[in-house]
Amino acid sequence: MRDFAAASRLFEDRVDRDDYFDAASAEVTKNTLLSLIDEPERKLLFLLGEPGVGKTKMLHTLKNTLAQKGDERLVVHLEEPFFDPLAFMRRLLKAAGLEEEGSLEELKARAVAHYGGREHLIMIDEAQLLNEASLEFLRILADTKAFRLLLSMHKKEGEQILARPHFKSRSHRVVEIGALESGEVGEYLRGLLKSAGLEEVGELLDEKSVRAMHRYTAGNFRQVKRMSQVLFELMEHAKAHGLRKFARPNACLLEMAAIDLELIDG
Repeated sequence: MRDFAAASRLFEDRVDRDDYFDAASAEVTKNTLLSLIDEPERKLLFLLGEPGVGKTKMLHTLKNTLAQKGDERLVVHLEEPFFDPLAFMRRLLKAAGLEEEGSLEELKARAVAHYGGREHLIMIDEAQLLNEASLEFLRILADTKAFRLLLSMHKKEGEQILARPHFKSRSHRVVEIGALESGEVGEYLRGLLKSAGLEEVGELLDEKSVRAMHRYTAGNFRQVKRMSQVLFELMEHAKAHGLRKFARPNACLLEMAAIDLELIDG
């Protein structure tokens, strides 16, 4: 069924949608992180990647994978960075069902006692936005060895933070998630369309079109989805107006989509 409107909606960028794609880079990243969070030593973990490459999706995937495995560890996922250490400690204590009142030092001692003896994972997304005081507080928490912390950051800003002496000298591990290869772009698009009952639409994506999409997006997962959404919007518009020459992806449509997303100059 060639429902281009439905195909466009399928690629709306929504974090709550379970559209994880097991690309080589993503699978290596996921398996490496799963291995690291099972190590006895609670090292400070960093997940780095370019904006839009799939870091937030990876954190959701980790949480879902642990749940599906029946892993009983407590997972605390902060989808936005914190800027108040006291509020952060209250968030950790609330997640563990503990008393949240007291001074920062009292809350810290309570959290260390609890989390130090329980398997858990604390994930902080967009951690490159943390201010200096919050970063220093996380360093202090990491030094207690009681907390298993995973900080997701944009690659450039993350590398700058990791180059600072008080992080560089601490025991930590860095895992980087990369972009999709050209073949993976086609596999992802056709696979998702097929799973939604839109296999006929997926069959219109020939290798030449897929290579062009990869070139325009540089394999960035979010940009691939955004370009697909715009492409199928254009094709639905053409279908509604009887423009048969745009019944399948072509160089003109792909260029228009790239211009609309400002991937290239118009």
